[in-house]
Amino acid sequence: MRGVTSRPQATARRKPASERLAEIIETAAAIAVAEGLDRVTAKRVAADLGVFPGLVSHYFATADELVATAFAHAAADEREQIFGRALLADRPVDQMRRLLDAWLHRDRDPVSLLWLDGWQASRRRPALLDEVGRQMNTDLDRLSAVIADGIAAGDFQIDDPRAPALQILSLIDGQSVQAATREILDYAPVRAMVITTTERLLALPPGTLAPKNF
Repeated sequence: MRGVTSRPQATARRKPASERLAEIIETAAAIAVAEGLDRVTAKRVAADLGVFPGLVSHYFATADELVATAFAHAAADEREQIFGRALLADRPVDQMRRLLDAWLHRDRDPVSLLWLDGWQASRRRPALLDEVGRQMNTDLDRLSAVIADGIAAGDFQIDDPRAPALQILSLIDGQSVQAATREILDYAPVRAMVITTTERLLALPPGTLAPKNF
């Protein structure tokens, strides 16, 4: 007797294009964070959604476009969560402390690995390279705005918000490697260095940005 192969149900409810697209992007982003960008394919996304791969390809004509969109969604989602929590604090100096705490916490490891993946894969994926650059610049704009608010409020005794924002983000990006090697090396002294360097860049007294319970 010939075996029966399970296939997506063709009778599934037809969803509006916008709803289906959002569903595909959410699923692709979840796969990217959990398993890496190389796992983001039309076939895999379709399998998770229980649809035919052709439906995914209808919205994303190339694999590169799907991967870039998955990366962008995951990066933007994390940014909104981190900045959203940080901006609940009243003073910019406290917002900065919350940002550092989130960026340096091991809970961020999956997204840190995604960034490592994105930087490496962007060498051969032009659409991803464009998206990585766009997301990095958006992070820079958001952090610069926090620092600018701190300058206006008198929290940070500096003149230019953008230069220190770029330096701080470069330090955070450098910490992404700990997500892959955390069990091999103890990065506590390096995390402390990021905090003390940020305090120096923002002309803050030592210990100002030490983690606190929120």
